[in-house]
Amino acid sequence: MNSKFVILSDIHANLSALKAVIRDFKEKYKPDGVFLLGDTVNYGMRPNEVIREMELLAEAYPIMCNLWGNHEKALLDNGQFPRFSSDRGRSILEYTKQVLTNDSFEYIRDEMKGGGLVELELNGCSILCLHGNIEDEYWGKLSVESMTDERYSMYDYVFSGHTHVPHHVEVFYKGGNEELRGKKKTIFLNPGSVGQPRNQNPCAQYLYWDMETNLFHHNSVVYDIETERKLYPDNVDIFYRDRLLKGI
Repeated sequence: MNSKFVILSDIHANLSALKAVIRDFKEKYKPDGVFLLGDTVNYGMRPNEVIREMELLAEAYPIMCNLWGNHEKALLDNGQFPRFSSDRGRSILEYTKQVLTNDSFEYIRDEMKGGGLVELELNGCSILCLHGNIEDEYWGKLSVESMTDERYSMYDYVFSGHTHVPHHVEVFYKGGNEELRGKKKTIFLNPGSVGQPRNQNPCAQYLYWDMETNLFHHNSVVYDIETERKLYPDNVDIFYRDRLLKGI
């Protein structure tokens, strides 16, 4: 069975980080497929180049899901950015909107299908893939506290992004199989961010999953941060350039 997968999220138009991650998982894992959990564009300076890399990735591997994140959703909502919390957030999304080519916009609209939430059945297991959380698939942040929500208990695995912080949490709900002492297990996984990590680790981050053995490996990959930082023009807030150095 196809059982080896990599899970990527929050690339944020960081081409150097994405290429480093792809090189890393090709050498280490030879996966059977790739999960993409959204926020492919914005914040970084190379959205068109990253989208082209995504197209090449899809030629090499089955794409299990390719979600919109809140940034893609905002771009598709006719440039309405009311949910961004700061002027700089709205400003950089406007910048991304201006530099996107027609082909890139069409990729976001037509190839990143399924919105911010997709349910899958894979090797007899039920999987929920979302960018945010079950309350808000685009903007919601899946916290340990919110994992007690019984709606997650119907899934064996829940893969999420958006927070830019990796996690692996196993929750046991009541009402499961009696042979398993009446407990139903759901495994929650966040791969962290490829292009803009926020766990005080500036390396590009992704998750490897061997479904057959239930092995999960969070990976951190060194990449050329300075190459990406040098691409930021003066009219983009330096916050987005400088946060790459510390993973914040």
